[in-house]
Amino acid sequence: MKKSVLLSISLILVILIFVILTTGCTSLFTPLIKIEIMQMLNKLGEANVEGNVDQIIIHYTDPYTEVNHLVSEDAYVISLEELRMWLEEDLTYVNCLVDDFSNEDITILDSSNAIVECDEHTKFQDLFDETIYEYIDGIKLTLIKVDGNWKISIYELLASEEVIQ
Repeated sequence: MKKSVLLSISLILVILIFVILTTGCTSLFTPLIKIEIMQMLNKLGEANVEGNVDQIIIHYTDPYTEVNHLVSEDAYVISLEELRMWLEEDLTYVNCLVDDFSNEDITILDSSNAIVECDEHTKFQDLFDETIYEYIDGIKLTLIKVDGNWKISIYELLASEEVIQ
């Protein structure tokens, strides 16, 4: 190889090593991690709309923690079996029409821990009287990576606003 090509490659390697040492390796992969998290949220929303309990619960750790800041600061530890029972009961009364996430603010703590603050737009139809309920909830999710997949370990409800049609 020519000296100029080797010099260019060496310079690129030095810059890359400097970036890794000063910013950490995780920062290089931040855009990819954010894409993975967005894909997980999209799949969770799709599973909710489909009413697929098995596909919903795979997005949570066992157990996970839930905090409804609108009611209290108490944290409730919930097993996946409890979540499954709650979801199956809910699905006998309501049909999820929309479950979308937006305004995501994703903070990557490291390669296997992240925090997401976002809005969750949900729209439900009561199966008995066909009333439609629609909300935009401000939520905070603490995510961990388990066996290569992002999972919700803490779900916090921060705010809730009913959408009036």
